[in-house]
Amino acid sequence: MAVQTRRFLLMVAGVVAFAAIVWASRFDALPPAEMSFQNFSDPKTLDPHRATGEPESRLIFSLFSGLLEMLPEGAPDPDTGLQPMTPQPALASHFDVSDDRKRYVFHLRPGIQWSDGTPITSADFVWSWTRMLHPTTACEYNFQLFSVPFAEEYATGTVTEGDRVEVELWDRPGETEGNEPNPQAFPRGTILYGTLIKIRKPPPPELAEDASEGERADAEATWTEQWVYDIELARAAEDGSVNWNDVTETRSFVVDPSSPEADQSTTRVHGVLVAFDKLGGMEAPDPETFIVNLKNPLPYFPSLVAYYPLYPVPRHVVEEHGMPMWTKPENIVTSGAYQLDLRRLRDRVRLRKNPAWYNADEVKIELIDAMSMEGQNTALNMYETGQIDWVTDPPAALMDELRKRDDFVSAPQLTVYFYRLNTTRKPLDDRRVRRAIAMAINRKQIVEEVMKAGQTPALSLVPPGIAGYESPPGLVPDLDEARRLLEEAGYPGGRGIPKMTILYNTSEAHRAVAEVIQQQLQNNLNVKLELQNMEWGSFLDKVTQEDYDVARAGWVADYSDPNTFLDMWVTDGPQNNTGWSNKQFDGLIRDAASEADPVKRMALLSQAETIWIEDMPVIPIYFYVSLNIVSPRLEGFAPTPQDKHPIHLLRFREAGEARP
Repeated sequence: MAVQTRRFLLMVAGVVAFAAIVWASRFDALPPAEMSFQNFSDPKTLDPHRATGEPESRLIFSLFSGLLEMLPEGAPDPDTGLQPMTPQPALASHFDVSDDRKRYVFHLRPGIQWSDGTPITSADFVWSWTRMLHPTTACEYNFQLFSVPFAEEYATGTVTEGDRVEVELWDRPGETEGNEPNPQAFPRGTILYGTLIKIRKPPPPELAEDASEGERADAEATWTEQWVYDIELARAAEDGSVNWNDVTETRSFVVDPSSPEADQSTTRVHGVLVAFDKLGGMEAPDPETFIVNLKNPLPYFPSLVAYYPLYPVPRHVVEEHGMPMWTKPENIVTSGAYQLDLRRLRDRVRLRKNPAWYNADEVKIELIDAMSMEGQNTALNMYETGQIDWVTDPPAALMDELRKRDDFVSAPQLTVYFYRLNTTRKPLDDRRVRRAIAMAINRKQIVEEVMKAGQTPALSLVPPGIAGYESPPGLVPDLDEARRLLEEAGYPGGRGIPKMTILYNTSEAHRAVAEVIQQQLQNNLNVKLELQNMEWGSFLDKVTQEDYDVARAGWVADYSDPNTFLDMWVTDGPQNNTGWSNKQFDGLIRDAASEADPVKRMALLSQAETIWIEDMPVIPIYFYVSLNIVSPRLEGFAPTPQDKHPIHLLRFREAGEARP
């Protein structure tokens, strides 16, 4: 390290140490954890069915276990140093797959328990997957189960005449016929089952031609709540099975009892949904066997099962405390290597080893602090002074020097950095404007002068390195063409384009990238941009509500397949958040999901990516490399394709033990 750099670090370290003392003085004294790491920002939630983002996933992977989990397998790649990760047994000791690859039988480990000693059974997976899909849960990853029969219909609330359905009565705890709904969907009200024989709909709403999308959506929701459902109710047995042919009576149900189609015999309900958990997609023949049936073979299904949205949550705790209170430290019950010890806003989340975990003997670090720390320099200097052991977001300004250090761990990563565009707002509703902006960004300057860690410019969406897939030719940067497109769209020389805002979550690196793009678009197209930063939770809310012009984002592969980068952009997808819709793209994604031939499937996904590139609802900026600074005293940390690092595998080196 250069002398000047070392002096700078020591000076900053002194300032940071003083600031850390002031910062720490706000809190009661805590005994130090054995290990601490930078977790960037406060997690918005610790509910596996509500989470999205890296600060959440690092914690959830430690607090909860799934049927399978992603673990290292084999030796690191000799060229890249990447440690291969594969889905391996966790709460399930093993699984069997049918010859047609559409039926998975998971065998749970005997004696597995929640952290409070309650047994974990196959019924927990049936209930948890149903909760994950339920419309009121609003899980952004619910599409990952759409390969299971009736999962998509259940999640989207789609029913048609002839469907076998469930009806949730208006009798959740505290509810009476005329009062307001209990907002807690779990525990649910009484569930009846039957066959939907008719839907009676009042006349659809009449709206002005200039009605906004929001007004149309509100009117549609109000109208559908007035639909009356005539259902032949079936007899349900004590074991939960339903005899669909044993009709007991015919009744009518409605969500909004003021519907003109309702009468005195119509019963108020929370909703009518397809009876997902009774139609064979999931089976729990005994407490230690969980069976999943798929509509079509899904080559990456084991990787989905190893991803946290498909992890079980404790029904007895969720139903007792409700959402989000069930995740409070005093309430939460976990199934993973760690328990939640404490959580302090803008400070830390403390994890404590879970003695009830099936593999607890292999967990070597008892107490871990995940520090809420967005400042890059703060994190680095706390590392330099021994206050944390792992930096997940090192300063880009010092990258040239940091890359020379032995404790700097980096490798190519299946992750793309991009800017979402709100295609419902002018001028971004015009793809010519979107393409012009994308063409005018100098990505080489960003990766070489701002990031400086080996990132590569991204001109397409799917990162390189996925076996069997090659992205189509990407966007071609071209200033002359960008200016021509703006003129064609009615904005010659950028005149007439309103000032837009780039929204980013608090980070020195995100700010630096936004400042460069702001200057480039001003110079190249006369497009003016303002910058706005927000803390993580508020940023996520803004993006989810599509209350932005341009918003930064990054996407880490959930599994090693191009689908994880593509299927999030389907019309009204919960992680789309751009307002973009393309029926041809949607059709290709659907066709790829049912294509058994792997070569044909990859070709369909490539066609979908071609459409995405042509429409450019999102501007790709660069493909990541993982960036970590890790204390030499830690063993078990290696670069991985998705930058995932199971915390329960870490241990401290013995005194005198050399680092490889």
